[in-house]
Amino acid sequence: MSTSRPSAGRPSAGGRTLPQVMESLGTFFHQLGMPPIAGRMLAWLALSESGCDSLDAMAGTLKASKASVSSMARLLAERGFVERVPVLERRDCYRLRADAWENVLRARLAAIASAKGLAEEGLWLIGEGEHPARPRLESLREFSEVCAALERDLPSLLARLRKATARPRRAPASRSVFPT
Repeated sequence: MSTSRPSAGRPSAGGRTLPQVMESLGTFFHQLGMPPIAGRMLAWLALSESGCDSLDAMAGTLKASKASVSSMARLLAERGFVERVPVLERRDCYRLRADAWENVLRARLAAIASAKGLAEEGLWLIGEGEHPARPRLESLREFSEVCAALERDLPSLLARLRKATARPRRAPASRSVFPT
């Protein structure tokens, strides 16, 4: 399978090229808690022309070992960001799942929501009296509750967003909707 390298092509409005944006996107995913190679793989799959590549091709493109790329592909698949797709050459290729970005959001909301238990434990440990940490722990607990509510409501929020931003589809000009 051939890779579809981003071209150095024309710069963006910010003066950056596609490879530079890809590097920044990989760094962005790393800052969200992904291992560096996993972040670079997500960036590659998001920006490559084909959107789908083999482990060998990604290892070569990203200048990483095949073992590293393979373990990161497994991690990304387990987290719901990529999926394996069989291809004719008897090699699997990986591509972003259609719901990859929703899964990024779900994972982040779930991680933050899990802090509620830690905040409550901290509150229990400091006791009922006044303590300088109480307002901060209560704020963390409340924020965690908001994130848990967002996580629960995410499917309906996304459905409403999709409906509000849906673009009407046009039929191709060369074909009639009705058979002739």
